[in-house]
Amino acid sequence: MKKLFTPVVCSALLGSVLLQSCATIIATPSQTVKVVGQPAGSAIYINDKEVKAKPIAGSSDVKIKVRRKKSSEIKIKHDGYKDYSEVVYPDKKNALVYMNWLPVAGTFYGVGATNAEVEVSPVIGYGWIVGIGGFIVDRATGSAMRLNKSEIKPEMMRLPKAVASSQTVQCGLVNVRIKGGDKMGNFIIRKNPTEILYFGKSLDVDAEHLKNNANSTLKDLGYNVPTTEGKSVFSAGVNSRYTLQGEMRDIKYDIHATHEYESRARFETHCTVEVTWKIVNQNRQSVFEQKTSGSSIKFEKGGSAAFEDAFENSLYTFLSNKDVAAALAKPAGATASTSTVGATEEDKPSPIALHRALPLKPVGDNGVSAAARCVVTVETTDGHGSGCLVSNDGYLITNAHVVGDEETVKVHMADGVEAKGKVVRVNASMDLALVKVDVDGLSAFQLPSASTTDLGADVFAIGTPADKELGQSITKGIISGRRKIEGHAFLQTDVSINGGNSGGALVARSGQLVGIVNAKLVGRGIEGIGFAIPAEQVSEALQLKFVD
Repeated sequence: MKKLFTPVVCSALLGSVLLQSCATIIATPSQTVKVVGQPAGSAIYINDKEVKAKPIAGSSDVKIKVRRKKSSEIKIKHDGYKDYSEVVYPDKKNALVYMNWLPVAGTFYGVGATNAEVEVSPVIGYGWIVGIGGFIVDRATGSAMRLNKSEIKPEMMRLPKAVASSQTVQCGLVNVRIKGGDKMGNFIIRKNPTEILYFGKSLDVDAEHLKNNANSTLKDLGYNVPTTEGKSVFSAGVNSRYTLQGEMRDIKYDIHATHEYESRARFETHCTVEVTWKIVNQNRQSVFEQKTSGSSIKFEKGGSAAFEDAFENSLYTFLSNKDVAAALAKPAGATASTSTVGATEEDKPSPIALHRALPLKPVGDNGVSAAARCVVTVETTDGHGSGCLVSNDGYLITNAHVVGDEETVKVHMADGVEAKGKVVRVNASMDLALVKVDVDGLSAFQLPSASTTDLGADVFAIGTPADKELGQSITKGIISGRRKIEGHAFLQTDVSINGGNSGGALVARSGQLVGIVNAKLVGRGIEGIGFAIPAEQVSEALQLKFVD
């Protein structure tokens, strides 16, 4: 009995030294993870702490040691590239942990070789202690698990470089053409879709927030982005040379879970977006257009982080296009045009031919009532303004800040007819816009080629102040002065104007169009200071060519 007992005990002792915590001793608490495909010389961080990577011979790939016990965020940074991050976590058993059963199995072998089970029972207990102790140590160190990935392949996006001495550019519009209730993707548990995700419920998007994000991205890349949108009392148009516009029509959005119970699950949110980007100049001419896609994975349950990252990647792809760089580059020897501040001769649009309207026929010496028939109400999604018909076949003038970024507006005529208006041309610097409605036989102003008013002359403002129901309201005042403000000429008047008068007419008693109502100074102690764009500047500002 002693001969049998001695080797069993010795085996148990040897097992306690060699096999206790097998995974901890053999595999160690850390696992080697390969990082493949990143730019050479990238800095690698684990949970925001930089680690030393071991290079793999013959490539830029490296190996790093990652603790098995808990989730770790691996972040890769390299100058000129967007940071990449990925989370690895323990999700599988390490097979070496089962070697902890060997001491237990050895004691059972000893029991099977003897008839005196009572004498070897201490050995059985010791074997169980060794085996269970090994399991406990392996679990405590994390060696009992394997990470979900032994290799990561970071897709690091190269950051576009801002064009040296580029013209000013800012994002002015991001249209989201996706309706609430549209299907985006699925909630997936272990590769099985279990729930449909809908836009507006699982993910909502604020277009204004996206616009601000795009402008922040442009600034971060070094582009010349104005600090404001140029909204002054004299002009509400953007004060940048170029405007970036985006239109989003497709979002794919899936949430992946590793377990049906949330407390035990790990999540990944996958998002891909498609955005049509467009660069337009101050005359609303498209300079370059491209549809790009962007993708992102965030290791969290839902939320907007993956969407916003995918949106940003789509913008990076667009800005990386060499045609975008060419469009934003400052033309050599460019000089400002006299008609449009900040525009070059190359930017001048082709003239638009309009039929010249006949002079209005006043009743006696009063043509104001005839002029009122030439003024319309311009309705947009954000409110309304006024407009002045300048051709009998449906062209009208209003302010750029009235139409904003919209491509179509609703136009209400003086006789109650309603028509859809297409924004044909915009000069944001001069705060003027040209709109076309498909209506013939309209009463229209004849645009003057020179100033026809003197200081102190009576003038009348015609427009739609405050409410759409107040169309063709008429107020009286005088020309108070001629001003040069921010490089532009304005007529100053004390005529009563209110919100909604913008884009309306300032006319003489004869009905002749004198100016396009533009702005009013508002504030405590300020009264009777309004401004209008001289009517004789409209044709050149919008490149209009009148034919009889």
